[in-house]
Amino acid sequence: MAKRLMMNLTNFHIAPISMTFAAMADALCEAKRHVVVSGEAVEFNSLYICAEEMGAFIHKYDNEMIDGLAAFYDPDPYAQRRRTNDIKFEIPSPQINMVAGVTPQNLLHVLPERAWGQGFMSRVIMVYSGERIVGDDFAPRPTVTTEALEHDLTIINNLYGQFHVTEEYRDCINLWRAADESVDGAPVPDHPKLTHYIIRRRVHLYKLSMIASVNRGNSLALTREDFNTALGWLAEAESLMPDIFKAGAGNIDGAAMDEIRHFVLAADRGSGVSEQKIIHFAREHVPIHSILRIVEVMEKSGQLFCLGVERRTQIKFYSANRPVADDQSSGQSLQ
Repeated sequence: MAKRLMMNLTNFHIAPISMTFAAMADALCEAKRHVVVSGEAVEFNSLYICAEEMGAFIHKYDNEMIDGLAAFYDPDPYAQRRRTNDIKFEIPSPQINMVAGVTPQNLLHVLPERAWGQGFMSRVIMVYSGERIVGDDFAPRPTVTTEALEHDLTIINNLYGQFHVTEEYRDCINLWRAADESVDGAPVPDHPKLTHYIIRRRVHLYKLSMIASVNRGNSLALTREDFNTALGWLAEAESLMPDIFKAGAGNIDGAAMDEIRHFVLAADRGSGVSEQKIIHFAREHVPIHSILRIVEVMEKSGQLFCLGVERRTQIKFYSANRPVADDQSSGQSLQ
């Protein structure tokens, strides 16, 4: 919906989804904007990247693309020269907006560990939701009118100028910093992968404050209201950021454990599942030399429970549910 609304704006440039950094620089060079201020024409370059799936935009980790996006975070002058095609251009005022969707698993798969210590991810605000919305897909949809929103976006698209910081906004920022930049007593996110993000947290707040100001009106003034709105957005996003790493932290062994536990749950008819059947099933998911270690880990971590050992064969029987009595949890001999 947002992309469709943006495409209706005049003099607004949307980037292609799949491209190299060189192609993105070319697209940015062509994305010229002209605004008349006090009778004088002002030119700058602005490009909007909207990727419903980040994998379509960044197929794999590419240092040139990642470092280039980090460089465009601040609208500093940019120049590029390519000897192969004798191409040379300069962009005095480049500016890129980007919104992309990605699953936690893909995000952690594409970005290597070192990427979290580099510049790009410190400049990204990650918004996570594990919410599952249940509804009637075939129910009549309410009529949504966007005329007012399109009118406001047209005005926003033509705004130009420097923001004015009011005294009340300045006081709010100073009080927030004096309180160690906490939000309602909540500490600053301390996940190891967010260490470098925290350094730029204040800049994120400033940018969100500008968005809040433009959303409120055309004054280009930052007020107490804008501070509170921006801080609320930031706090909501940061409260769920650590969940991204939990949701995307799956590995081969972890996935195998989930499969094994599901198998035991489905196969158990009340007397447990034999170790033989578990090994036979597990060999399709993990290397043979890892099976016994994984079963042992699952038992120690409470994912599997040993109901006992058959006397004649010494074969263990496991359940995915904790036995009713503790004395039945292990060591019991089965006839």
